Amino acid sequence: MQNSSMDTELPPELPPFQMQPPSLLGDTENAEALGRNYSFRFKGNASEYFGIWIVNILLTIITIGFYAPWAKVRRLRYFYGNTWVFQRRFDFTGVPTKILIGRIIALVIYAAFSFAIKYSWEAFLAGFVLVFFAVPWLIRATIRFRARNSKFSNSRFYFSGTNKSAYWCFLKCIAVTIFTLGLFFPVAVWLYKRECLNHLYVGQLKFSLNASWGDYMRAMYMPLFVFLGGIAVLSILMAIFLGSSDGLNSAYYIFLIAAAYFLGYMFIWPLTAARIFMTSWNNTTLSRSQFQTNCNQWRYAWIVLSNWFAKIISLGLLTPWAVVRLYKYQVESMRLMLVDDPDQLQNQLQQDHNAIAEELSDIFDLDISL
Repeated sequence: MQNSSMDTELPPELPPFQMQPPSLLGDTENAEALGRNYSFRFKGNASEYFGIWIVNILLTIITIGFYAPWAKVRRLRYFYGNTWVFQRRFDFTGVPTKILIGRIIALVIYAAFSFAIKYSWEAFLAGFVLVFFAVPWLIRATIRFRARNSKFSNSRFYFSGTNKSAYWCFLKCIAVTIFTLGLFFPVAVWLYKRECLNHLYVGQLKFSLNASWGDYMRAMYMPLFVFLGGIAVLSILMAIFLGSSDGLNSAYYIFLIAAAYFLGYMFIWPLTAARIFMTSWNNTTLSRSQFQTNCNQWRYAWIVLSNWFAKIISLGLLTPWAVVRLYKYQVESMRLMLVDDPDQLQNQLQQDHNAIAEELSDIFDLDISL
């Protein structure tokens, strides 16, 4: 059932949560700043993050998992705090103790779910249905918690999506996926992205996704078509070479086509992720300001793919390097054509949301990242 007390807490016109933040640029500089492209920068590096990462792992193991919320906050604060645009940086203000409470509750529910699997199929099915229909609430509450504890300079983020809009989006995603036998799954991705971005604010400035569902269809299916076309061409070439080989060993050609198939298959998901990233941010506005990205889909895919191999070969020790490498490329490919004055941001009045839904999402492996 929709939570009306939370859904109606934002009237159309709200007084500012706090006074206008002090100007970080002079008035003349602000006027000159408008209408210009500003690049995002990440000032962290792999060696710094390795220290945070290894300490987080060791303390989480020593404390049997109780340090995990502090590890999570340290990680987010490092990446947020090292991300800058026009002389301002981001920040994460989540309180680890609140996340710990949410995680304990999530673990209790997970334990009950595991117990039901062993001793009662009826209880398991009932729990599965309950969790399934709780997914929209979990996603909405998680995004609200993450946004509430994210800041840009002195301005907080805010997610205004309601339970009603979350469940309506969820039902549309399920329907379009099932009734088209998965062929229109990119439309479900578009619906989800639109729900997330069109209800997101920083201060009083609103994000908007201006892409169409067709843009996401092209973004997600183009790598697959390229892959299938490449396999078809290779198959034709192999048939020609085998026909003119005069008895040469065909196993050599079969090995080549298998290797090409494997490499092409490995590139499909990284290329798809790159194209979703590009489609989303090249079609997103913040009030009147326009985001842009010069991300190269092939370089993005190569970074993702080589990161996988690096982590496998190093038995996970290169994970910090891989994470920083991809995040840095994503951030530094971003630009913002600034139209709205950044010093005119004011915070929305909002409640201090709890972390229970976020930890439930983590424990059940729900990926809700933008």
